[in-house]
Amino acid sequence: MWIVAGGLLLLLALAASPLWTHSLAAQPPGSRALLPGNDTPILLDTLGIAQPIRGSRDSIFAATGAVFAELKIPIEESNAGTGMLRNLNAQVSRRLGGVPLSRYLDCGRGFSGSNADIYRIELAISVWVEPATGDAERLLVAIAATGRDPSGSRSAFSACTSRGALEERIAAMVQARLDQK
Repeated sequence: MWIVAGGLLLLLALAASPLWTHSLAAQPPGSRALLPGNDTPILLDTLGIAQPIRGSRDSIFAATGAVFAELKIPIEESNAGTGMLRNLNAQVSRRLGGVPLSRYLDCGRGFSGSNADIYRIELAISVWVEPATGDAERLLVAIAATGRDPSGSRSAFSACTSRGALEERIAAMVQARLDQK
């Protein structure tokens, strides 16, 4: 019993220490996406592709929101404290921001060409600024997706992988907005 009580006191002391709270503040925002066709959640904060960014945290956050609107990606959740915006359940088809989805995603190929351009895509996207405190240095963009043939000939969802182009485009669009100011 004394061991359990001692362990609890140690945990309480660690939680109150500045070192512990600093390490928690520096952690990326957790984003768990459960996409159709996947049995387990996808941890988007482990998939983030870092893009260099120059600007204040507030201006980066505002510019990212404007970029989501321009690309017509609805924002499900935003947190100005971490500089994070995300949508874990966006539904897109054929094009995103005027560009064929096959430029951004690889969902395999069929008789008609790239499946990304034909399938109904379930997209999970999370964008956040790092580090969480101090001067912003990079924008992380994480994307996961699954797709399904809308004609119903193939009912199962298939995994799609990111080509990295949407992550780069979002960061470039954010930086362009920041450079205009």
